[in-house]
Amino acid sequence: MITKYAIDFEWRGFELHPEIPEGGLDIDRIFPKGKVDAMNARLAEVARGLGVHFDPRPHAPSTKPALAISEFARRQGKLDAWRELAMDAHWAHGLDLEDRTVLATLAQRAGLDSGAAVAFLDDPAVPELLHQRRVEAQRWGVTGIPTWSLLPSGWNPGDPVPSQGPRPVRVVGCQPWEHVEQAAHLAGARSRED
Repeated sequence: MITKYAIDFEWRGFELHPEIPEGGLDIDRIFPKGKVDAMNARLAEVARGLGVHFDPRPHAPSTKPALAISEFARRQGKLDAWRELAMDAHWAHGLDLEDRTVLATLAQRAGLDSGAAVAFLDDPAVPELLHQRRVEAQRWGVTGIPTWSLLPSGWNPGDPVPSQGPRPVRVVGCQPWEHVEQAAHLAGARSRED
């Protein structure tokens, strides 16, 4: 879908809920029950429209381990493979992304040295690295996931927003494809068919 546009992607992961401890929390301890039901209904609707299976989880793991290995994978040039496998493991298969055995298996499948990837979790620089990702997300105005910051070619954060023509656009949350496509047009994305 979005690949029909000539867009360069740079994925950045961050902890939306850094307060979730190791071992995770039940979702109803993070959000009120009514909000969880409404959120899951909306996500299920959007997922159906995209042909994606969505099975809401009642328990939210700490994302620190998966995000740490994401940064390790980025350094190894394997981020896309890792991210796809980790997302699928959590959302489609309900695997525990805090379990080091699960993480090692996913890392190996992503083409990473599984021992080095899991060892990276204990690197003393990881907490600061994850903190800096949160700071970056706040600076960019990220309030939910996913957030797409669609930037016109040549535009940099801090540049004035043009009054006409392509402009930076932010899409927050799980949105219908048409909404993302409209944002891509506003940001000046060109179809690969043009």
